[in-house]
Amino acid sequence: MKDNFDHHAWNQKRHLAEGLNDRIASINIVYTDYGQLYSIKIKDSEGKRIDKVGQKDGQAILDYLGIEGELPFRMQMGDDEKLDDIVKQLNDIGIDAEWNDYMDVS
Repeated sequence: MKDNFDHHAWNQKRHLAEGLNDRIASINIVYTDYGQLYSIKIKDSEGKRIDKVGQKDGQAILDYLGIEGELPFRMQMGDDEKLDDIVKQLNDIGIDAEWNDYMDVS
């Protein structure tokens, strides 16, 4: 039986996540007041913005960090609980995180 586990790829991803975790101090997930994802702002420990990304790149970062759950593009019933869980997981690994739906784009 062939072993399909790629230890090198797993180890490389783990080291990348550790490097990201060391650099990221905060993540702010912002939705518009109409419930659509506006941006994900990532800052370092000095408060300098590392990046401002959308849903696809934000999800990739969360995946690299080992965070479970999907970032919804448009808020629906129950998504606030999913986002609360994502924020809790980020806080548990030492990243200050929050989500809000206050962006007024009108």
